[in-house]
Amino acid sequence: MTSPDYYNWGTPQREKQSRMGLALYDSDGQLSNKSARTKWFGRAAMLIGLCLACSTLLKRHFYGFPDTPGADYRVGDIKWWPCTEQDSAPGAECGYAIVPLDYFNASAGVAKIALGRYKAKSSSRKGSVFLNPGGPGGAGKRLASASGPSFQRLVGEEYDMIGFDPRGIGETEPRTQCFPSPDAHSAFIANTVLERGYDVGPNLTDPANRNHLIQLQRDADALWQTQFEICAKTMGDALRYMGTSTVARDIDFITTLLDGKDALINYYGLSYGTVIGQYLVNMFPDRVGRVVIDGVVDAIAWATLPSYKWERYWQTSTDVAYEMFMADCAKVGPSQCALAKSDNETGADILRRVEGFLEDLYHKPLPVPKATVPSILTNGRARLFLLGALESPSSWPSVAQAFDQAMQGDATAVLNGVRDAQYLSDLERSAVSCNDNRPFSAPTPEEVIDEQLYVLEHVSRFGLAVVVSEPDAGCQFWPVTPPERFLGPWNHTLRNPMLIISNTADPATPIANGKLVQETLGNSSRLLVQDSPGHCSLALPSLCTVKAMRAFFADGKLPKEGTVCPVDASPFPLYDAVQTYSEEDEKLLESARRAAEAVFGN
Repeated sequence: MTSPDYYNWGTPQREKQSRMGLALYDSDGQLSNKSARTKWFGRAAMLIGLCLACSTLLKRHFYGFPDTPGADYRVGDIKWWPCTEQDSAPGAECGYAIVPLDYFNASAGVAKIALGRYKAKSSSRKGSVFLNPGGPGGAGKRLASASGPSFQRLVGEEYDMIGFDPRGIGETEPRTQCFPSPDAHSAFIANTVLERGYDVGPNLTDPANRNHLIQLQRDADALWQTQFEICAKTMGDALRYMGTSTVARDIDFITTLLDGKDALINYYGLSYGTVIGQYLVNMFPDRVGRVVIDGVVDAIAWATLPSYKWERYWQTSTDVAYEMFMADCAKVGPSQCALAKSDNETGADILRRVEGFLEDLYHKPLPVPKATVPSILTNGRARLFLLGALESPSSWPSVAQAFDQAMQGDATAVLNGVRDAQYLSDLERSAVSCNDNRPFSAPTPEEVIDEQLYVLEHVSRFGLAVVVSEPDAGCQFWPVTPPERFLGPWNHTLRNPMLIISNTADPATPIANGKLVQETLGNSSRLLVQDSPGHCSLALPSLCTVKAMRAFFADGKLPKEGTVCPVDASPFPLYDAVQTYSEEDEKLLESARRAAEAVFGN
């Protein structure tokens, strides 16, 4: 495929913070001469005041760090103990590694990276495999401490499974904690556009619809700016150290602690974890061992484009998955899919009914008095619910039932589902995406909405829903500059090739992204395609995909070029073909299901 203009292989390799300010370094590491460049007021004011008053308390209590960084820990310390959490896997270990807070400034102090380990079961141990579930904001320690056996069966018994909470996330310290508590953050965004979504009118060319969306965008910008100013006060410079470049250096550093300075880096990352993977292989190309990325985010756009321009490229498969949902529903009929009303209707018939309900919600939201948090079902919230369902095809039967109930007047399950899908407790995602994103001129609300209207009309109905479900916006207001911001080049020759896995109808990370990374890395990569909807290959289990991944981790064997793997399950159980599997294959499929549950909560 032809790469868009912004893929510039000559982009500076990284930006580093010098004592004189931000300096640009070229790909040879030489210093360049180019300089870097309502009603809510009462409650918001109260929250801001509370946050500012708690600034010192947050830095000491929530971070768990000594007053003098490094006083109690030494860089290179690594500790393990038996995990004691109730859901811990037998034999799993929990621990931490002490790493430099800033790899370019030893005086900055230290960071404490939370770890989980599930040791290799084979006597011929081959090293460690780092696991990341995505996000950003997803904690990964539990992938080893609780789900280590499942991931080990997918990867290979010769490896230790290493789960880790990336910078600012989970149990890792310092933690991104801008608000006094998760409840305080939830209260701040409650019933705003950042929580209820963008309500989009049915006529995309109606000037009144555009004006309405522009006002919502003004609200969103003000909310992002307010949150980030709170964050600057409560966290200060600690925010600088949460970016993906630093996470990649942590993996490199901890690999040496675990396996020695000559050990290769092994890694399996999903969703945003594929961004970490792309940073890893291009920052440390000579140390690449076995690296698999699954459900591929375009790391070049992630680093170089403002987020409001991503949807044009990243939502190209979203409506494909949406139409598959409706088509599969029609195939199984009313007995298995509540949205189907007769045995002879088509997916297009069901889709028209659903879209008609969404249009009605724009004009008249639905009261939901029996929800866990009573509120209203709006056009934006309903779209968010459906978007989440597209990522998880195994949820389609229950999603269809919940949405049908909403169409009958009871949206309790839908509203609760939208609320339960909120996995962030603070601004931990922004601390990653905004530290990664190259600075850009602030767009006007009109520019943002005109771009999004193009996406809604030409790419996907879910364009503005993604802006809320994937909260990476507002980085023009980000208050700090990271010590390093990797910007390429992205086409290094790797010591060992990387395996890329993409689904044919992934609503969040389209197959186009996987093809782009494969094209960029050339012979240093191979693309494996899984013929299924859903986000990442774990969305529906495939023996073909799992066996290809095991073979790759075992000895570096790549699948044949052009390999397309079928799946061994369908969203609606009645639609499954009857098939018998060997005992070993049954175990592999069950491990894939359990791993998906650990990552996505399926």
